[in-house]
Amino acid sequence: MDDSEADATFTSFASSVSGIYNRRATIEKRSKKPGRAALLVAVDGYLSTPNASTASDLYRSARKLSAQSEFFAANHTSLCLQLLDTLAEHLLDVAASYKTSEVQDTQYSQLTQTQQAPEDSLQLLELCYLFTRRTAIGYPSHTLCKLLQWLVESISVSALRNSCENDTGLRLQLLVLAEMIKLSAGVRIYAKEMKKIKDFYRSLTILLNSTEDAELLVFSMAILARLVLSEPMGSKLFSEKNVDQAFALVFSVLDGSWHGTSDENMSDSPTILDRRSLLQMISVDLLCDLADRHEILELLEQYPKIASTIENCLMTINLNGEVEQVVVSAHFLSSIVQLSHVFRKMLVKSLSDQDVLYRVLQATLHPSKLAATTTARLVLKVIGDDIRSIRSLFESSADAERLNPIVAGMVRCITDTTTVVQSAEDSEALSNSDEYLHSVEVCHLLAKLSELPTIRLLCVGTISLNQSATLIQVESALFDSVEPQDLISFHPQLSIHLVSLLSSLMVDEGMAEKNKRAMNQFLQTSEVSTVLGAALFNRTNKDIVVEALMLLTQSLSGTGNKRFHALGLAEGIVGFSQRVGDASDNLISTIASLEANAEVSAKTVEKLQAEMQQMLRLQDDLKAHQDQALKDIGVKFSDQIRQKDDAIQKMQDAYEAKLREVTMQCESMGQHMNKKISSLQQRESLLQESRVKRGILEDENSELKRMVQVLEIRLEEIAQTHSVAIEEMKLREKELEELREEMATISGDYTAQGEELETAQDEARRLEDELNEQKLTNENTYKELVLLSKAHKALAVEKKSIESEVDTIRDEMANLESHNISMQSRLQEKKELADQLERKMAKLDDAATANKNALEDEREKRRAVSRDLDDLRKAHRKLESDMAMLEIQGAEQRLLVESRDEALRKREDEIRHLTNEAGKQTKLQALIHQLSSGVDNNVKINDGTSYLARDK
Repeated sequence: MDDSEADATFTSFASSVSGIYNRRATIEKRSKKPGRAALLVAVDGYLSTPNASTASDLYRSARKLSAQSEFFAANHTSLCLQLLDTLAEHLLDVAASYKTSEVQDTQYSQLTQTQQAPEDSLQLLELCYLFTRRTAIGYPSHTLCKLLQWLVESISVSALRNSCENDTGLRLQLLVLAEMIKLSAGVRIYAKEMKKIKDFYRSLTILLNSTEDAELLVFSMAILARLVLSEPMGSKLFSEKNVDQAFALVFSVLDGSWHGTSDENMSDSPTILDRRSLLQMISVDLLCDLADRHEILELLEQYPKIASTIENCLMTINLNGEVEQVVVSAHFLSSIVQLSHVFRKMLVKSLSDQDVLYRVLQATLHPSKLAATTTARLVLKVIGDDIRSIRSLFESSADAERLNPIVAGMVRCITDTTTVVQSAEDSEALSNSDEYLHSVEVCHLLAKLSELPTIRLLCVGTISLNQSATLIQVESALFDSVEPQDLISFHPQLSIHLVSLLSSLMVDEGMAEKNKRAMNQFLQTSEVSTVLGAALFNRTNKDIVVEALMLLTQSLSGTGNKRFHALGLAEGIVGFSQRVGDASDNLISTIASLEANAEVSAKTVEKLQAEMQQMLRLQDDLKAHQDQALKDIGVKFSDQIRQKDDAIQKMQDAYEAKLREVTMQCESMGQHMNKKISSLQQRESLLQESRVKRGILEDENSELKRMVQVLEIRLEEIAQTHSVAIEEMKLREKELEELREEMATISGDYTAQGEELETAQDEARRLEDELNEQKLTNENTYKELVLLSKAHKALAVEKKSIESEVDTIRDEMANLESHNISMQSRLQEKKELADQLERKMAKLDDAATANKNALEDEREKRRAVSRDLDDLRKAHRKLESDMAMLEIQGAEQRLLVESRDEALRKREDEIRHLTNEAGKQTKLQALIHQLSSGVDNNVKINDGTSYLARDK
């Protein structure tokens, strides 16, 4: 995209003359306030007169390591965007003047000689980096687009030069470009649409293969990771081998074992590149950028040095640690804890060591406010939305005694801020002071930790209600004195967190009833309601709004007369909303005045157009009079110039043709300009709509990421329960195999008994012929029948035991079926969650199809989310297949139980048959005894033979 296209695309971003005057008036009004921070004074001075002198003053103020400079962009986003536009314009002017003044012999010299940029441009590049950090640019303005084009072109040329490792300007250009595309999706979209972006990728790839300088490697990989990681080119560029090399480089930079050439090749002038912490911070950001891809995140979780690096960082964070290294360690830990649940578990496990936990909490009171604030933010990120993950770290009483000095120090830090608030002459000076920023984070951390009974008890014994009330009253009074238009930029954050802390102390049983009543009365005052109103109307931090809603719910639920309490709170909230309404009215009036100025300008343009048309008509009339005069002169002097009539006529025709051509060109140019203006207006409206939709899509994408994290946790739980169920099934299978072996032994006994019965029947058939001869044999048969009856009783006992075992197996099958039902219910929940994700994906698809040309990056995000959904669907299908296998195994177990029941029924039939046979044998034995007694032998024998024949 060249300069003409950039001019055509971003005309809507050009500021009007009235906007420039308003900006200067705002700067002058801000500069008149007394007691302002040096950094703000330097920023306003540079914005009013951007030159080398004011840039040097701004550079000296911005280079200082302080919490104010570190978090300046987060507190002054609009001011940073305005400053970046001015810095970009100044830098482009300096670069253009340097380019025209330098002497170049040949094109070959451009590619081989090392050309250092002037000191002014290096200083401006450093300023661009310092104020680009933590600044959400959105879609770049016209000036920033030109700066991006210049950076891409300059890096593409400088990266191919010999000895580019000695070029400080190249390092700073890579650093600025990497930081600009870090947070802003709009900047990445614009960079990817440049015409020379492929040459830029090629130059960076060549630079990566030709240098061993740590800074050039890290900066170049950071740019490529943020631009092409999710594209096919990124898959090739960041292969597993290259990722391992990148990990080795990053961790060697973090532990200080990398010995590159950057220190030897640095320029004589001191720059921010001299700081070791800068390269370490960019290396951590590179690690997080690479972890956006799931495969690389898995490699990072399994990387051997990750655990030792976490331990080293925790050892670095202490009360006497070096400021820069404490900031780097806190940045590393807070970055990886947001990547996955695995890193959070590793960090919590490391903090389970009480010495480490004590050292980290003690570092929140570091003498350097920057290190202390960064450490406090680290602990807040570890806690997250759920403090239950670290509840076990604060349970013992010995730990409470050890943490008592730290809690007292935190409370002292909060109360000492009262003097800072009282001495602050305006809200802007207060919100930018290091002490205030530190106390806000400490109070927020203490409010979070007060949810734990141990810390809450320590706070009850340490905190002073009078000092806390004084602090809230002073900040509330300062907040009431703020101009309505400044309400958006200032919020009483310290008072908000302090009210949250006091409310959490109300539920502690160790607090005296007198103190509880006094604290309850104070929480119903107008100052507290004003603070809660400011928290509810916060437009920058959603967590503060959530805490305010929870505070209101807690305070209303804990009072008897809820309506009276709600009326007291409503007064402050309504007063704050009225002030917000006044601010909105002022904005509306300003917008109306701007619209009136625009209408006046439009009328002026219309008036100028009417005057132009009148001048054209006068010109046409004058031309007609001149033509008539020429004709009269021609008639009068026809005799004298008859020989020249043809030439004059030709000249007149040519003049008229040229005039017609010029007129047609003017008309076509007018039509073309009208079409161009209409197309620009349409593109501006489309751009505004795309910005709004992009913001909505980014919010939905963040919600989807949170839901995916929750789903990962739930899937881990399901996998654990599934493994437990598989182990239980294996145990049941072993028991079933033992039952099969017992059934096999029983069936063998049954076959043996059947054979004995057959022999007994054969002997019974031969009894008719051998009654008189085999009395002794009959007695033996009787004894065998007695033994058979005993065996029958034993079989009956075994049958009962088998039936009891079958009942236990049936109970186990019922338990398995209930477990199966619970697994199916969980599976249904996963299906519903997947349906919700699919519905959200459908919404994303609709929004993406409506903005095909303007939102290509959202398509990439949608593809990433769809891939995550595919992974979830695959996991879902795998769970379904596992459930199906469980159901099949359950069905097999049911079939086995049914087969055993069938076998038991067969054995019962055989037992009944044996019982009948035993009865027959007893009857036969009775007949034998009767025959042996010799009474009525013939009749008995006939009856016996008839009985036997009937039984057969």
